[in-house]
Amino acid sequence: MGLSRDLVQTREFFTSRAAGWEDRHPDDDVLFNWAVNQLKLSPGDVAIDAGCGSGRALAPMRAAVGPQGAVLGIDATPAMLCEAARLGRQAISVCVVGDVGALPVRENCVAGILAAGLLPHLPDPVGTLREMARVAQPGARLGVFHPIGRLALAARHKHRGAHAHDMNIDPHRIGPLLAEGGWTLEHLDDADDHYLALGVRDG
Repeated sequence: MGLSRDLVQTREFFTSRAAGWEDRHPDDDVLFNWAVNQLKLSPGDVAIDAGCGSGRALAPMRAAVGPQGAVLGIDATPAMLCEAARLGRQAISVCVVGDVGALPVRENCVAGILAAGLLPHLPDPVGTLREMARVAQPGARLGVFHPIGRLALAARHKHRGAHAHDMNIDPHRIGPLLAEGGWTLEHLDDADDHYLALGVRDG
């Protein structure tokens, strides 16, 4: 099955930016480690980095779940996964090209999902959240994360006509959006320099 038009556009956008991606954002490691910690993963768990890009979250995920656990990174952009491989991330996780709206994972097996920088790029955020809920165990955690504040993120996306209130992560929208997708908003950290909405799988 081919990629949707939206995924093709996302792939085109990130392909030209993949090489050296982390060199342009050198201070994000601390925030990614903090965001993964909020998922409260345990040894033996299954974790997913949805829209993993260059795989910045994969190492802390692997450290949390240990050798008995499993870590999956999935991204629509092959060039980003090539960057992840160059950085050694494929040695600690399974990394696949794919659509986060159709995860190659069975139901009710995942303990934690990180969606970093993902929701503003989704044409069907509710459908994708439902897909994540499908694979998640009851009580699993989902971290909707950005290593940048909402206003700064909107400024970065201004070429798309985006505003801070219409990227699926507005404080007034994220709770209802998660609820429609099968998640309960447990905590919202809407800071000037980062963003994390932590959802818990219903049921």
